[in-house]
Amino acid sequence: MNQLRYLFNRFRIYIENSAWVILGLITRTLITIFIVSRIANHIGTENFGWYNLGISLFTVLFAVSSLGFNPSFVIKYLVNGEYSKESIIGTTLISRGIWSLLILLLLALWVFFFTSEVNYWVLFIASISIFFQISEIVYSYYQWKLKAKVYVTVNGISLMIEAVLLLIGLYFKFDLFYFIIVYTLERVFIFIGILYVFNKNDLKLKSLQFSNSLFKTIFFQAWPLLLGAILTALYARFDQFLIKYFLDTKELGIYGTGIILTQIWLIVPSLIIPIVFPKIAEFKNLDNSKKYNSVLLGLYSLLNYSAIGIILMMFIFGKWIIATLYGSEYIESVFILKILIINLLILFQSHLTTSVMIIEGNEKYLFKIKLVSVIVNIVLNVIFLANFGVEVAAYSLLISSFVSWIVLSIFNKDMKRLVQLNLKSFLVPFNIKKIF
Repeated sequence: MNQLRYLFNRFRIYIENSAWVILGLITRTLITIFIVSRIANHIGTENFGWYNLGISLFTVLFAVSSLGFNPSFVIKYLVNGEYSKESIIGTTLISRGIWSLLILLLLALWVFFFTSEVNYWVLFIASISIFFQISEIVYSYYQWKLKAKVYVTVNGISLMIEAVLLLIGLYFKFDLFYFIIVYTLERVFIFIGILYVFNKNDLKLKSLQFSNSLFKTIFFQAWPLLLGAILTALYARFDQFLIKYFLDTKELGIYGTGIILTQIWLIVPSLIIPIVFPKIAEFKNLDNSKKYNSVLLGLYSLLNYSAIGIILMMFIFGKWIIATLYGSEYIESVFILKILIINLLILFQSHLTTSVMIIEGNEKYLFKIKLVSVIVNIVLNVIFLANFGVEVAAYSLLISSFVSWIVLSIFNKDMKRLVQLNLKSFLVPFNIKKIF
């Protein structure tokens, strides 16, 4: 009890901030598990394959449209204070918005002139979200200010509206296009909501500034992150394009179910890490290595044990979840799920390692890690899909993760230090007070 009280008092502001994040996490996870499973059951494996393909293309194009200006990168500049927050937010927001619109124009032309099947418009509709995802720049501002309540509330309201629209679609038995439009609408609601709150309570949108000199500076520094983000998206989603090429959308629907039930849990590190990330950046800037390593050790431990808990839960209840929520048509996904879910143990820590390598200036080596992971993943997928089918192909993600995030640490002293810190974190629960 004393150890828990010690931790709470030491990290009170972060724990309170986390409570709001966890609330949003639980809400989104429940909706994803229950409503999306009903959608999959309603539209069938083939159309659900198209649904997943649309989301996969959005994921890849979102990485391209980000220009490398991810939340960790933006927070790094806000913490440094070298430029005004109006310039940082304005420059990143406007540049990403313009680039997103150009990407969407090219995609629309491709679908219109070079495809014949109407379902390819599902890919375009899903990808429209990349423009509205520029709201994550404002989301970075609230991460910096430790105001999780703001963006969690906006996300929660948007999610509730989306849930209602999805339930209406299920009740009236609408088709695939309705559900992919609602998927995009959620991003629209978040975009409108968070910009409204930001303009009303924080900075006026008209006060934001675009700086050519700042853009040149940050783009030069962010290009490794841009390439890394593209590689990450390809790593996570390119296998689904290969399944569509080698097999069909029905197999993609089966595989996509395992992917969804695995990747919904990636929201854990993506929400937890940004809460403490501003403090990590601060300790790094102050050259306070003791506190810096202590926070990293605690975060690694939290992420590792969270992953272990989720893995055990899905091994025990995975078959029941798929049979109950998705139906017997998707029961083949159980084997795929059990393979993919193991990868969480590496993926959770990789989210934190990525953020740490950014503030330590190791973007170029981070790019090499992601490049290797994509190459290994694509090569293994091609071999496995061409010869063994979708179930064996699931191993490619697990193998490529191990090679890129564990094996490659041998060749870089900073990466090796982080891997050692990660391994040490498994001992944290047995000696909490000494470590913190």
